[in-house]
Amino acid sequence: MGKPTMINIVGFLFLFCSVSFANQENDRVIHLPGQPENVNFEHYSGYVTVNETAGRALFYWFIESPSNPESKPLVLWLNGGPGCSSIGYGAAEEIGPFRINSDGKTLYLNPYAWNKLANLLFLESPAGVGFSYSNTTSDIYTGGDNKTAEDNYRFLEGWFNRFPQ
Repeated sequence: MGKPTMINIVGFLFLFCSVSFANQENDRVIHLPGQPENVNFEHYSGYVTVNETAGRALFYWFIESPSNPESKPLVLWLNGGPGCSSIGYGAAEEIGPFRINSDGKTLYLNPYAWNKLANLLFLESPAGVGFSYSNTTSDIYTGGDNKTAEDNYRFLEGWFNRFPQ
């Protein structure tokens, strides 16, 4: 087998980026129920598998900054507990771009949202919190800081593979 040529290397990188961006596009949120029409930022949500054997996957919601997201820092938001949803509380009640109107059906833009200054990544962790899950029931009862840290690390590896930019 000969040395890889520049064409081979560029071709591999193109293929890798194409697959990554395709996975990214599958997670893009087009429109949330009740979402206002004047949204000027992209947002994505989905699962990253952190343990194939146990069937454990963590759910995320990634919200880009409306202006120059590629130049903005990334904030990883983890609500405490464990047991408190980063999306149900952190995103909806604290720093996220949307607030729920009093009718309980529609949303409005949060004028103080942190995504004005940074890209936001809300992570539901550990498995069993929010939309994150495990297909192995004992995972919910035998968790702990070490398992949560390992899962979060695996999540970040998988997420950065999906969002390499």
